[in-house]
Amino acid sequence: MSSAPPLELVGLSKSFGTVKALHGVDLSVRRGEIHGLVGQNGSGKSTLVKVLSGYHAPDRGGVIKVDGHVLGSQAKLRHLRDAGVAIVHQDLGLVLEKTVAENIAVGSFSAGRFSRRVDWRREQQRAAEVLDRLESAIDPRAPVGDLDVADRSIVAIARALRAQRPGRGLIVLDESTRALPKHALEDFYRALRGVVSAGGAALMISHNLEEVMQVTDRVTALRGGAIVGGTVPTSATTERELAERMLGRAIEELVHTVGDVASGDDRLVVEGLAGRLLAGVDLTVQPGEVLGVTGVAGAGWDELPYLLTGARPARSGTLLLDGERLDLTSAGPARCIAAGIALVPEHRIADGVAVTLSVADNITLPRVGSNGKPWRIGSRWQQTETQDVLAALDVRPRRADVPVGQLSGGNQQKVMLGKWLQGRPRLLALHEPTQAVDVGARQDILRAIAATASRGVAVVVASIQPADLAAVCNRVLVLHEGRVTSEISAPTEDGIVEAVYAGRLMLSAHEG
Repeated sequence: MSSAPPLELVGLSKSFGTVKALHGVDLSVRRGEIHGLVGQNGSGKSTLVKVLSGYHAPDRGGVIKVDGHVLGSQAKLRHLRDAGVAIVHQDLGLVLEKTVAENIAVGSFSAGRFSRRVDWRREQQRAAEVLDRLESAIDPRAPVGDLDVADRSIVAIARALRAQRPGRGLIVLDESTRALPKHALEDFYRALRGVVSAGGAALMISHNLEEVMQVTDRVTALRGGAIVGGTVPTSATTERELAERMLGRAIEELVHTVGDVASGDDRLVVEGLAGRLLAGVDLTVQPGEVLGVTGVAGAGWDELPYLLTGARPARSGTLLLDGERLDLTSAGPARCIAAGIALVPEHRIADGVAVTLSVADNITLPRVGSNGKPWRIGSRWQQTETQDVLAALDVRPRRADVPVGQLSGGNQQKVMLGKWLQGRPRLLALHEPTQAVDVGARQDILRAIAATASRGVAVVVASIQPADLAAVCNRVLVLHEGRVTSEISAPTEDGIVEAVYAGRLMLSAHEG
C-alpha cells in the first residue's frame, strides 16, 4: 500500500478571464479518512470539483497528485478511473434510459477476451454486489428512469464504489447525498466508512454542516476561492465555528420574527403538508407575494414545490387556492395545472423541457389541448405566445423553430419558465430557477419572477442560493428536519445565510 496521500493539491488556482475562482489551494486528503470540504455558494467548491474531474484545466503551476502520481493538466475520464478517482456529481450523471447495471458499469464493462461482447449476466451480478454493500434492494435490471431521486443517488454512489479500488484511490462526493432519506444515509455512511478503512479515502463536499460534523474526520473551509483557517480535525471544531469560518464573521442568534406583508386575503393557504422529509408544514402566500424557502441539504425545503404542484403525492396536506381546496395526497399534476398551479422544476433536461422539440412547441405544449382543435392545432396563437416569451425573457437566438437542445442552459431555463408564465398561473412554484445559468440569464429570470408577482400571482421559490432569495422574496422560510424554524422578513443575503446555519445550531441545542 502506498504511503502517499490519496489526493494532494499544491498551489491549485483557476481563473476565468480576470476572475480568479481558486487561489493557490493546498489540500491533502489522508489515506483512510473522510475529508469534508465546506463553503458558501461561490466559494470555489464546484470549480475545484470541475478541475479534479478534468472539466476545467487549472492555471499553470498547480499540481494534482493521486496516490503520489501527478495527473496531467486536464485529466480525462479514463485517466481518473485508472488512477482510482470516482466522482459523484450533484446531477448524478446517470443515463435514465439505461438499467441500473448499465449505469453502474459505465466505463468499466467486463467483455469477453475474443468476442468483446459484454457479459451482462456478470454485470448484473457485480451491480448487485455493490448495491448489497449499500444494503440496497434496487433491481439491477430496472431502468434508472423508473427510480425515485433517492434510489438514483444510491445508483450513482454505487457506481463510484465499484470504481474504487481497495487500498487506494479517492471517492469525491459533490453534494451527492442530499436526496437520500435518513435510513439510506446511515447505510451509505457505513459503506463509505468501510471503503476508507480499507485504505481508500473520500472527499465529501456538503452544505450540510450536521452531516460534515457527523461523518468526516477532518474538514477544510473555502471562502472566496481560498482555504481559510487551514484543515482541522472535525472533532476539534463545531458547527458554529465552521459556519463562521465560511462567512468570515460571527453568527448572531436569530430571533424568530414574522415579517409584515401587505394586508388582504391570502391567495394560498397550505395546512399540514408532509412528504418524504417535510413534517407537517403550514404556510400562506398573498397575491403578489414571493415566498422563499431554503435550508441545508436534506431539510425538506426542496420537496415543497413538487408537493404543492402535485408532481409528487404528499403524505398529508391540503392546499386552498382562491377558495378552491385540493387534497395534495391525491391531486396529480393535471388537476393542479387546471387549478392554475405551475411548476418550474430543478432539472430542466430531465423534467422541464423536451430537447428535441422546437422552442415554439415547448412553450405552447401545455395549452395545445385548450387552444387547438381535434383536427387542427392552429399556429397563430402559438406564434403569439412564443414571440411574447422570446421578447420578454430575451431568449437567444430569437427563433421559434430552433430545437431547445441547441440552446444554452440559460436560454433553456427561460423557455421552461416562459412556458408556464404564458398559462397565467395563480400559483407559480420554482425550484432553483437560476441553477447553472450565466449572470445575464440570472438577471432576466429574477426580473421575470418579480414581474410575475407584480401581476398578483402567488410565487414560491425554493432555493439554496441566498442571493436569489434576497433579490426577489418578500419573506423567506428556513427549514430544518422538515420543519419551519425561522421566518425572515425583508430578507438579505447575509441574513439568509446566518438563518440557515444559526437555525441549525439552535435546533441542535434544543434537541440536546
